[in-house]
Order: sequence, then C-alpha cells, then structure tokens
Amino acid sequence: MMSRNYSNTSSKIKLRRATQKRTTKSGRFSIQNRTNVKIYDDDGIDRTPKSLFHEDYPVNVEKQEIVLDAFALRQESSIIQSMMNHSSDLRSSSSLIRSSIFQPSLLAFDERIESLLSINAMGSLGINDLDRAPSPFYLPKSSVSISPIHPEQVSIVLKETETFFLFEMPQLTADLNTSEGQVVKEENERYEYITVGGGSNRKLADAETQTTKIYKKSRSTYKEGPKRVNKGTFVNNWVMYDTYNNPELLSEENGKLVEHSVASITRLNQNQDRHRLSDFSSGGIVTNSDDQIGQLYEKTSFKVAIAKMERIIASKSHITAQKRFKGLIKPDPCSLDLKFTYSLDLLWTHNFSQVDGRAVSCIRWNPANNNLLAAGYEASAKESNGILLIWSMKNPSRPDRIYEFNSPISNIDWSRCKPNQLAIGFYDGILRIIDVSSRNLMILRETSQHNPPSFSPYWQVQWWNNDEKSELQEQIYTSNQDGAIFCFQPDEDFVAKEMMRISRIEGKINGVERMHCCNLYDIPLSKYPGALLLCRHPTINNIYLVGSDEGCIHQCSTNYVNHHVDSYLAHDGPIYSLEYSPFCSKILLTCGADWCTRIWADGITEPLITMSTRMACVRGAAWSPIHSTIIATCVNNEICIWDIKRRIYRPASVTVLPSSSQLVLLEFTKSGNQLVVANAAGVIYVYNLEEMPFPPFDQTSVLVKAIENSIVTKPELLKKLQKIGNPF
Repeated sequence: MMSRNYSNTSSKIKLRRATQKRTTKSGRFSIQNRTNVKIYDDDGIDRTPKSLFHEDYPVNVEKQEIVLDAFALRQESSIIQSMMNHSSDLRSSSSLIRSSIFQPSLLAFDERIESLLSINAMGSLGINDLDRAPSPFYLPKSSVSISPIHPEQVSIVLKETETFFLFEMPQLTADLNTSEGQVVKEENERYEYITVGGGSNRKLADAETQTTKIYKKSRSTYKEGPKRVNKGTFVNNWVMYDTYNNPELLSEENGKLVEHSVASITRLNQNQDRHRLSDFSSGGIVTNSDDQIGQLYEKTSFKVAIAKMERIIASKSHITAQKRFKGLIKPDPCSLDLKFTYSLDLLWTHNFSQVDGRAVSCIRWNPANNNLLAAGYEASAKESNGILLIWSMKNPSRPDRIYEFNSPISNIDWSRCKPNQLAIGFYDGILRIIDVSSRNLMILRETSQHNPPSFSPYWQVQWWNNDEKSELQEQIYTSNQDGAIFCFQPDEDFVAKEMMRISRIEGKINGVERMHCCNLYDIPLSKYPGALLLCRHPTINNIYLVGSDEGCIHQCSTNYVNHHVDSYLAHDGPIYSLEYSPFCSKILLTCGADWCTRIWADGITEPLITMSTRMACVRGAAWSPIHSTIIATCVNNEICIWDIKRRIYRPASVTVLPSSSQLVLLEFTKSGNQLVVANAAGVIYVYNLEEMPFPPFDQTSVLVKAIENSIVTKPELLKKLQKIGNPF
C-alpha cells in the first residue's frame, strides 16, 4: 500500500488554524467526555492514549457548563467529519501539535483531534514509526494572544414536550343520537352476530370468570300444531233435505254444524241435563222446576250475571245522566250565554220498594270508589228491622247489595285503610263491622249483645286514623244518646273504651242567647245530654268536637278523659250538622233546630255569620269541596245554595223537590259537582250543580275576604277575628 507523505509543519499550521477557529466559535467542552472513547488497532490491542493527568492529582474541572457546550458538541462532530475526509493528507504527521496558548478547552479539543489523527495515521505507519510517539505529558505555554469570547446574550427557547398519559380510562357509553353512538351500536350488533348470532361458526373458549353460567335448553318445548288431513264424503239431495228439515238433529261443535241421529241426540240431551241438575242438589237430579229456579237464584255467579245484565239494561235510560255524573259531559265555559244561576238538575233517584216508608238515617260515599253510596234506613211503621243498601252509579234503579238486620240503623262509616269494611251503629247499642265485598252478610266484628257498652243508639260512628303511639292503623269512635264517647279497637276482642261523657248545661254559657222558659217542674229523664254529632279537628289529631241535643259544642281532647276543654252554645236546640271548612281549619259550619245556619271561628264564641230562610229547622248543611264560599242547606223539602261572597241575607238559589216529604240529610260528592239529599220517605235524590261560578285560584283568601266583608259592621268582632292569626 502506498501512502502519501506530508510535512509535519504544514499539518500543524492547518490544524492550529482550524482549532483556533473552532475554539472561538464553540467554546469549552467537558474533559470528562474523553474517558468514554476507546481506541483499538487491527489486532485488537487497546491503543487509547493515557490520561494527561495523574490519578493521585485529580484535576478540578469546572462543574458549570455554559449553554454553548451543547452547540459546540454538534459543531465538533461536523468538524471531525470534515477532517476525516482529509485524513489522507494528515496520516504522515504523527508529531505532537504544540500550542503556545494555555486554554483548557483548546487543549481538550486539540487532544481529541490528535488522538483521532493518530488513529487514522497508524494504519499507514510502520513499526518504526511507533517509537517516535510523543510523550503523553507536556507543559503548554500560556499566551494572551487568544482569549475566550463569551456572548453577551444567550437566547433560550423553551418548547413543550410531548404529552404522555400515565392512566387513561376510555368512556364505555355513547349517545345513540350521535355518530359515535351509531358506531358503538354497530359494533355491539356485530359482536352479537359473531358470538351468539348467525355469524357464530366456531365454539368460544370458556375461561374462568366470576360470571354465573346459565344453562339453557337447546330444544323448543312448544307442541306442534295438529296435522290437517283432507277427508271427502258424499251427500245427496235427499240427505240434505232430511237434515235441514229436522233442525233438532243438528248441534254446533267448534263452530260447525254436526248431524246426529235421533238416538244420539236423545242421549246427548240427557247427559247435559244430568250435568246441569247435579249442581243444584248433591243427592241427585232435581225434578221440580221451582226448586231448580230457587237454587239457581241462590248461586253467587247467577247473581253476578243478573247484576251485569241489569246494569246494561239500566244504562239505556241513564247513560246521559251517568256521563254527566262522571264529568264526561260538561258545559262550555266559553259560552256567550253562560250565567251563574246556582241551579240544580236532577240526574236520578234511588228508590227501592223494600225501603218504602223508611226514613234514611245516614248516607256515606265510599272513599276508594266514588260510584258506591251506602245508605242506612230506619224502621218503618210496619217493620222494626233495619236495612242497609249499597247503591252503585252503574245501576241507579236497583241496589247492588242488600243487607237486613234485626235493629234499625243509626249511623255508618267506611274504613279508609280497608274500603271494603263498613262500620254500622244500631239503635239497640250494637256496633258491627261487615265486609261488603260479599253479597251475603259477612260480619267481621260485633259487640257483645249480652254486655254492650251502651243500650242507647249510636248517633255517630267514625273511623279515625291513629297517632304514632298506637299500633293499630284505625280506631272507631262513637257517640250515643247517653252523652258518652267510646273508642273501639277493631281487633279480635273489639272492646270499647269510654273517652268522654258530656254533661248538661248549668247556668249561663258563652255563645248565642237561649229562650227563657219556665222549667221549675222540668225534671230530665237523664242527667247526660245526647251526643248527636262528632267531628275531629282537621289539623290537630287529639282535638275533637261534640255537638249535643241542647245545642252546645264541647271541645274535647283525647289526652283528657271525662272532662272537656271548652264549650259554648251554638244553637238554641239540637245541632244537626257540624263540619269544618275544607279550605280553612279555623272556620266551622253548624246548623240546628233554631232555624239558623251559622259560621264560627276557633276561639271565638260569637257567630261570624248567621243565615236563615224559613221558620223551620235546618236538617243539613255542607261546605262545597271545590268552592270555599258556597254552602248547601236543606229546609223542609227545599235545597238552598248560599254564596257568602255575594250575599248572606238570601240564598243564591232555592230548589223545591217534587215530594213533600221532609229532607233529613244532605251531602256533596267528592268531585263537588253533585249534591245528594235524602228524605224521610226513603228516597235519595242525586242532583247535578248547573251554572256554578268558577272556583277561585286562592280559595282560602277568598273565604277570609268574604267573612271580613260580612262583619265589617261589627268592628269588635272583626278585631277578635284578626287576633286568631293566620289566615286572618
């Protein structure tokens, strides 16, 4: 191999210039990078130059590196690469490149170039050239001709590094209305197709998981349909004529006419008759037709079928009235001819021949089914028993249930928790609870006839919800003619507990004035007045009111036994109605035998409003459940509709009933659009309220305003009313 020789002097000059230029541009390098470079010859012998510093005397290397070092490293690699391209010109030079400049950075850079040049030159030198290797130690000379130049300003560019995630949980749901949701839906359908659908052409490998494995049947359990077979037959005209000439030989089976012979049809009829008659008598076939009809009438299924048929027939004549009762037919509120006349329109009457001449003692609407009305009847002039009828609006002409008892009925009430149970009080002091879901009389509870709590009639029977202290949901409270208030626990024992016994009025009492009469020789038969009415406070559970036949209202509490909290005289005579306003718990309505209907306020013993029409007792009064200022009363055979917002000296309308019998009861329906009244002849009238004013938005404020306007001429009473608090 031929090598080209160059003079060492020229090489040093060139390298020195390059080095000086490089040093001026790049700056200093860290000397520690030299230890990372190893040099080997072709024989694998380590030719790495020894360190310039002794191991016992470590060199203090600057730990602070300027920013230009990074740029110097890049420029160094480019300069070395250019020098390697001209290695053929430098291979002959192996002498030490000396410099008169004492710069650590220049020294390090010169040493790197020298080592690299020596490596490239060793391939072309002979063995004799190795003896002329320079000494690894030398003492450079200091020179001030060249000094390091540091830039005054250094620009540092900060860039954001690439974002990497430590943890990511992708969303597993997507909105179906978006494009992503449609993609998820298609993926789910495809997954179902390739796993359990038609695209599942391979078995899936089972793995251990916590999912419960469900085994399913692989076969269908449905029975196959019957096979159809074509079958032919021959029938001539004579056979067809004989068949249709005797229709008794034909019978219908599965929607087809089947021909029978005379003998076969006779046996078929005998088997059917034997099967029907065997249900009426367990001993065998009943031949008497009257006994068969009687036993058939006693069957419950037959009674149910008859009731349904009667409802269908009755709807032909009562269909329009029934629609109006249910609110399906309403007057147009935007009509130009609309007038507020407060009129009543008769829908139907409940009249039954079995109760003719019996006075209606009580009526109650079922709280769960607005179509059911229970009515109790007193004894008649000929019979002393009592009858209970359950009327249904589906058939107004005939009662749905008929129950007979040995004693006349005084009062009834439905259970709120169990609407199929009805509590009945009798004149002989017996209290019973029956189940009206059965057509036959089913008595659930009954007081002892040998040791009843009282022998007087129960004028009031009411179910009251218990407070939190009691275990039972409901209790029955009653008031009787002896002035006693009893509480019955509807359990197996059905024991009565006396809660209160009111006393007669002695001396002067607050309230209305009584008529002065001479009673020097008047000796009452009983020292206790009759408790005719019982009313529970709508907001305070332990407070209730008792109305007596003397016209006194006693305010009592379940926490105080045998004495009342307060009392005042509401009427000069028996009280027939006692009811709180459904829109204000501080307003009370009463009516009595002194021809008056009065409105009271809690805590005030003076009546706020007094209304009267005739010199006759007012047997019933009720608040409208949908209009706070409308009141209905009944006097003799007249129904009066009052609107205290308009006037209190005269009713808004008076409706005279066609019968002259005296009205004894009055009650609104739950919807407030109908009014039910009953007379002493056993007839119940159902009226629909027509051309009534629209209910106000704030019922309570309208009622309070109407009462305040009515007593504006009584400033002292108005001040008392304003002191009782909200809403006045």
